[in-house]
Amino acid sequence: MHSAQSMAMGESAAYVAHEVNQPLAAIVLSAEIALEWLTREPPNLDLAKQAIERVIGNSHRAADVARSARDQVRRSPIDITDVDIHNVIECVLDASSLDVHRLGIVVETQFAPGLGGVRGDRVQLERLTGNLIANAIDAVSTVDDRPRRLRISTGIDADGDMSVAVEDSGTGIDAAKLERIFDPFFTTKADGLGLGLPICRSIVESHGGRLWATANPVHGSTFRFTLPRQSR
Repeated sequence: MHSAQSMAMGESAAYVAHEVNQPLAAIVLSAEIALEWLTREPPNLDLAKQAIERVIGNSHRAADVARSARDQVRRSPIDITDVDIHNVIECVLDASSLDVHRLGIVVETQFAPGLGGVRGDRVQLERLTGNLIANAIDAVSTVDDRPRRLRISTGIDADGDMSVAVEDSGTGIDAAKLERIFDPFFTTKADGLGLGLPICRSIVESHGGRLWATANPVHGSTFRFTLPRQSR
């Protein structure tokens, strides 16, 4: 019993640590950029101010993510509100903009007009989108023989559900591992915990949707999730 409890506590700690790591990394990067702009001759106060504002924003995001991850570990009810998924994507892209710029990634968005919203937990949906975009950025970060591209599109699937696709031009995923990547603690990364995608699938399923991955015809992969639309 004690061993099982210790293992559960360890998994919960790893779960929360994984989720908080992304906004913390963004905080450090923003702070380093702010310091760089402040120490230039002459200092660029406007760009330093923007970087500091991102530090503040990601600090709030880290607190929200930690709280949401804790609630998910505790199986607490999700906080249901009306959520504009396009706004969620835009906020996550803004939070990731420094990494995108640093790595020279071309970001494309194709949002379906009149899509409407979803009923869901905004913080969890930001975590979901943030994890998928972070994975895509990581997948293209080592690509040198072609453009580094990230494309996010939305639409309505055959069942009338909202569909969101995150497509990258990265290294791709072995076809034999496409389903295993959603298993807890299974990872293809040397320094990965194997928690990001299981967390994403858990969030999607708790909202009544589904998440899956496919290999692109030439390069990279696409992660797609569906959610019931608010109007239904």
